[in-house]
Amino acid sequence: MSSVSSPPPLSYASALRAWLLAARDTAQRHGVDADALLKQVGLDLGHAPGQEADPMSRHPAHLGLAFWQEAMRASGEELLGMDVALNFLPLNFNALGYALMASENLGEMYLRLARFAHIVSDAADLRFTRGTGSSCLTLTGDSALLSSVDDATRWSIFDYAVLTIVRGSRMLYGRDFMPLELRLQRRRPVEHHRLERVLRCVPVYGCADNAIVVDNAVLDQPLGFANLAVVRASEDTLERYSAQWASQDPSAQLQAQLAALFKDLLPSGEPRQEDVAARLQLSLRSLQRRLAEQGSSYRDVLNQTRHSLALDHLAQAELSVGEIAFLLGFSEVSAFTRAFKRWTGVSPREWRNQGDAGPADVATARED
Repeated sequence: MSSVSSPPPLSYASALRAWLLAARDTAQRHGVDADALLKQVGLDLGHAPGQEADPMSRHPAHLGLAFWQEAMRASGEELLGMDVALNFLPLNFNALGYALMASENLGEMYLRLARFAHIVSDAADLRFTRGTGSSCLTLTGDSALLSSVDDATRWSIFDYAVLTIVRGSRMLYGRDFMPLELRLQRRRPVEHHRLERVLRCVPVYGCADNAIVVDNAVLDQPLGFANLAVVRASEDTLERYSAQWASQDPSAQLQAQLAALFKDLLPSGEPRQEDVAARLQLSLRSLQRRLAEQGSSYRDVLNQTRHSLALDHLAQAELSVGEIAFLLGFSEVSAFTRAFKRWTGVSPREWRNQGDAGPADVATARED
């Protein structure tokens, strides 16, 4: 029996915010100015003032990897992935974490992990294969995406993934959990004893894959925290989330990623098309062609994103119209006011003063 999650094309790969927050917080613990590095690579993990962060929000995976690489270079820490795993709990994965932790046994947990790995990142590729005496969970990823960073960063990502799974298994099974074999593609780190002490075993370094091999008797052992009601509720949530995400075809995902980049870049001014295309790892011509194929354009998505963000920001009383204009990349408040009137028919101040008026009411309003 096996379960496989296949990654999408590089340009559309994304990652869960919780995973990126863990990397940011760990980098900060190593004395790295993580916020500066996030800004450097064009990644914004914040949320609108006065609004709760969406734990299931997603960000471009290649920007997350770029940040991870810069954090490793700035910290000089080759085992950054290990430290991220040590500062992370499975429940940080929200519904996925609950489904995993409430599993009947480790075998079912590994099946669910392979089935829903795309929730964490749709660039991840996990395969769980059952054998006669033992079974194997193999971890790979989008080769094109991983080729965008150096070897040390790729190895570090798998350090994090493997250790997170081993620690999660140990939490459920008990301290006696021990894989029959643990294979890593990485070369043996200089401080390999640190990694081996945390794993409680010596991995086989320099392998063709990253894999955890476990005895079937261990995998089939009933777990004391099993709760099928929690599993069913969590899986229902995951299925809905997956269906919603999968319903977006590649072109729609491109627009979503473009909008996410605009949100990150607009506070620094209106971004140039060439720079945005480069961040999406597309040529300018390819970006323009793909948007045109779906009846859209760079300017259309930019205006739609600014419009949506403007409405969100105006709902926050602590932000002035001038501050909102800055956050949306306008050089002057008057330019923002003119654009907002084109979108809604009223000025930003009038929109804010409408109070409880519905969108239809506001859209038909006009200046005196």
